[in-house]
Amino acid sequence: MRLSSIQPYLWALLLLLLMCENAASVPRCIMKDGGCQKVLSYIFNRTSTTAESINLLSSDTLKEFDAQYDPGQKFQNKPTMTCHTASLSIPNSKKQAQRMQPVALLNVTIRILAAWKNLLYHVANNMADLDGTPYATTSKVALIDGQIKRLTKNLQDIKTILNQVYPKQKEKENYPAWSGEPYVQQSQRRIRLFGLHSLFFCLHSDAQKVSDYVNILKRQIVPNE
Repeated sequence: MRLSSIQPYLWALLLLLLMCENAASVPRCIMKDGGCQKVLSYIFNRTSTTAESINLLSSDTLKEFDAQYDPGQKFQNKPTMTCHTASLSIPNSKKQAQRMQPVALLNVTIRILAAWKNLLYHVANNMADLDGTPYATTSKVALIDGQIKRLTKNLQDIKTILNQVYPKQKEKENYPAWSGEPYVQQSQRRIRLFGLHSLFFCLHSDAQKVSDYVNILKRQIVPNE
């Protein structure tokens, strides 16, 4: 890989980590006013854009899917399956999220994204077997899958920096699996479609939470941006 092709903020992150390794402690003023803050601002600008894009794409995907397969809104008028991320310890409101320590909220956000890791790739392949699925819809699903991975990487970069300032917290590794897979593997078309509707409903719900949490983190950590 050519040096010129490496993203600038990664150079700054590497320099910051070297500083942290070679010093007994890193004063908060350095972390706040020095290069660290600039690095965080750069990553958060990218992260906010990606989180909002996932939110909008997930909303469009749900609307397009329902318009294609549920024009009578029968799915929308019945309870969806319980979202698989409901087992995670997620803040009940924005106010509760705002009261959390940044690293704790960051861990929650990463766990939500991890629960969707690679899931949408398999869903896109499953949808390809459905008659009448618009290519634009399956393309959005694949695009969201890629953006989730990109967003997770950006958040992990932020976490690496924050761990130099805030006490490290133990992170639970329990990433719940989606419980609705038997539905989309059903031979009965109606059950299969309802399973996919429920999945896209949960996806958009989680995408909204992630977008909110990223914005809260940005205001907490880089308030002047």
